[in-house]
Amino acid sequence: MAEPGDRPLPVGSRVVVRHLIEDGERATDTVGELLGATEDELLVGGRHGDVRIRRSDVVAAKPVPDRPWRVAAFLRRAGVAVLDLDGVLLHARVESLLGALATDGTPVVLLSDDTDRVAAELEEIGLARCIPMLLDTHDLGAAKPETEAYAAAHAEIERRLGRRVATAEVAFTDDRADHVEAARAFGWRGQVFTLPR
Repeated sequence: MAEPGDRPLPVGSRVVVRHLIEDGERATDTVGELLGATEDELLVGGRHGDVRIRRSDVVAAKPVPDRPWRVAAFLRRAGVAVLDLDGVLLHARVESLLGALATDGTPVVLLSDDTDRVAAELEEIGLARCIPMLLDTHDLGAAKPETEAYAAAHAEIERRLGRRVATAEVAFTDDRADHVEAARAFGWRGQVFTLPR
């Protein structure tokens, strides 16, 4: 089997394995997670289930880069990134995303319907330094998904940044589709928060 640098692929990594089928008449590719590897076969968990591949049928095998995190790519294109509290606390990779946004100079805003304990929670998980702007919809006078909540949040963002912000400059992510749709109706770009695969 051809493996990169003649080193075995680590179990748990995403791989593509080109292997012979139909008694060696043709080859096909299987992409997925390498679930197991013995001297005689590979076990790859693919989209259509687990596939057992005899090593003698392997033509080539190599690691596949992780799929890009769509939410991260979406927020990196933002002039201003606005996140809901649940999205921030849901996943460990959020910290590196927030750090990258800060390094790029992208203002990051946390928009929540309940920020009584948010500052303390962010401090506890080490994200307080990454999110300098917390907005509580209760303080703004309207809750998501009301249009007034997004309008008030937008006005407060402009006030705190000290400049005009076009609505299309704002990228908003939330784990609730109705909140994202309401933000889009207001004029922000929106995407439902999903975890990286």
